[in-house]
Amino acid sequence: MKISIIIVNYNVRELLLKCIQAIYHSSNKNFEIIVVDNNSKDDSTVAVKEKYPNVIVVENKFNAGFSGANNQGMELASGEFILLLNPDTEIAVDALDLLLDYLLRHNECSIVGPQLLNSDGTLQPSIWKSQSVLDLILETFFLHKFIDTLNYEKEKMQQSLEVDSMSGAALFFRKELIKEIGMLDVHLFWMEDIDFCYRAKSKGNLTYLPKAKVVHHIGQSAKRNYNIAISNQLLSKLKYYKKHFGFIQAILGNVFCFLFISSRLFIFSLLAPFKELWLLKLKAYWHTFKKFFRYVFLNDLSIL
Repeated sequence: MKISIIIVNYNVRELLLKCIQAIYHSSNKNFEIIVVDNNSKDDSTVAVKEKYPNVIVVENKFNAGFSGANNQGMELASGEFILLLNPDTEIAVDALDLLLDYLLRHNECSIVGPQLLNSDGTLQPSIWKSQSVLDLILETFFLHKFIDTLNYEKEKMQQSLEVDSMSGAALFFRKELIKEIGMLDVHLFWMEDIDFCYRAKSKGNLTYLPKAKVVHHIGQSAKRNYNIAISNQLLSKLKYYKKHFGFIQAILGNVFCFLFISSRLFIFSLLAPFKELWLLKLKAYWHTFKKFFRYVFLNDLSIL
């Protein structure tokens, strides 16, 4: 039962090599690795070809984004099963076998995801409840600090669970799933995994399997760019609401996104003189404000 492991890379050469090394140390040897590189400038593809000549390498001459590059990999995949895997991860020796065995024994499951661990071995949040405009409303008024509608309790994350969505850092599913629900949405960024899971739930359960473990060196896969991060996170939520929840939630999402951005502009205008980080966030929210109006009035769906 061959597994196609798809890794999208962008300028994380050393992390990518460690990721591939961990896969080759896996107890399961029946896999192919497809690396889709988004025009890296750190000789990532050269290093992979030299050290791991059996890896299939796709070298884009442009940055196709996370969704687009994963879609390229899925089109090339020859395995019966697919694992979407971030380059800043290291899978445990038995993780592939555990994920595969679970799907083989549970036809009702559409996606199974491993337990993600931080670099220091602590538990990393990687599963969430269903998302809606309510979450954005709570966050707008900072109420999400007191009313948590998204996260599962930590004690539950030590046992297998049926969940609403899982982190795209590691998702394992049958290849036939993409024929049924389609691939990742190229217009979403930071919500593409949530959207994929939402569509997958129409075909079966989503299962979190903590026995299968993957270390995720979160925050290391790309240099932080607040303009990209903040604008894409917020606007992808609006696109997601519109795509799945209809006109009313789409309008509410736009209203509260406007309030969210406006409130942060006010707050960071006051804080910016005191710390460089706050100045960077102020600039990012101005960037997001412009992107928001382009999305609402010009239907600009771009994510870059």
